[in-house]
Amino acid sequence: MYGQILTHKDGKTVKILSHHQDIYIISHENDHTSASDANYTKQDLIDRGWIFPVEKWAPKLNEEYYVPKLTSEGKHSFFFWTDDKIDNRYLSLNLICRTKEEAVALTDKMLGAVTN
Repeated sequence: MYGQILTHKDGKTVKILSHHQDIYIISHENDHTSASDANYTKQDLIDRGWIFPVEKWAPKLNEEYYVPKLTSEGKHSFFFWTDDKIDNRYLSLNLICRTKEEAVALTDKMLGAVTN
C-alpha cells in the first residue's frame, strides 16, 4: 500500500505515505510529498470518497480458482492455474476469483448489467 496513489471521485489525488495496521497517513491533495494533518482508517478514506486501486490476484501454479459462468445454474466454473493462454485471458479480463462465492457474485453483477 505504501506509495500508492488514491484518486478521489472528483479527480484529486493523494499518496499513501505510511500504512500500519489499519491506520493510513496520506499526503495533502495533489502534493504527494507532505503529510496531511490527520490519520485515517481505510473505511474513513472510502467514506470521504477516496478510491483504492483494486489489486489483481493471480493463483499460484496448480492452485484452484473460480470464474463467473453466465450459462450455468451454479453460476461459476473452477479451474487449476497452469499459466496457459486461457488462464491468462481470464486474468486479463479480471474474471479470476479466489472463491466460488466471489465468482457467483460477479456472475450476478454481470447478469444485472445485462438485464438493467
